[in-house]
Amino acid sequence: MSTIDSLAHAFMKFPGIGTRQAKRFVYFLLAQDPKFVENLAQEIAELKNTITQCPECFRFYPQVGMNAVCGICSADADNSMLLVVEKDTDFDSVRKSASYAGRYFILGGIIPVLDQDPESKIRIHELLKRVEQGASEGLTEIIVALSANPDGDATRDYVIKMLDPLSKKYNIKITALGRGLSTGSELEYADSDTLRNALKNRN
Repeated sequence: MSTIDSLAHAFMKFPGIGTRQAKRFVYFLLAQDPKFVENLAQEIAELKNTITQCPECFRFYPQVGMNAVCGICSADADNSMLLVVEKDTDFDSVRKSASYAGRYFILGGIIPVLDQDPESKIRIHELLKRVEQGASEGLTEIIVALSANPDGDATRDYVIKMLDPLSKKYNIKITALGRGLSTGSELEYADSDTLRNALKNRN
């Protein structure tokens, strides 16, 4: 396998990238100044050294100093709400919308419809532990904010089912985004107004 094919194969592991687009990436790099490619390679190599994952919300963030958790989790926020999203890009979209002021949790995945092993796809045990912690800190509502598509709906139903015993034990309300988010929508691509309406109309 040539270097071109090998690198294209690596790019195909990226979400939503097919064979043709992966090859475009490779040929784009070949057409760039060598310094650009060198800097890009260095930044990729540094990614794992400078970015860490928060043990509380599980988002990736640039670690500064010796803080045990990310700046979002260590900052003053509304402890009564916990927003559960699939991935970091969804977190970024909600933050950009400026429509939510509570705590966050990144599930780390989605459960395909009819999947037989849902626990291996998402951080459900970590979420249950986070809710137990939140219950002692004044948590009163969990918002399950997932994409409005079949896999997102399947994941939402599973998460709500798993959270139900803790919801009853600690009297925590569980809500989901309202349908200000149109059916089939990926959360990370929703504009700020749509996200604000979806959060406002949660049920």
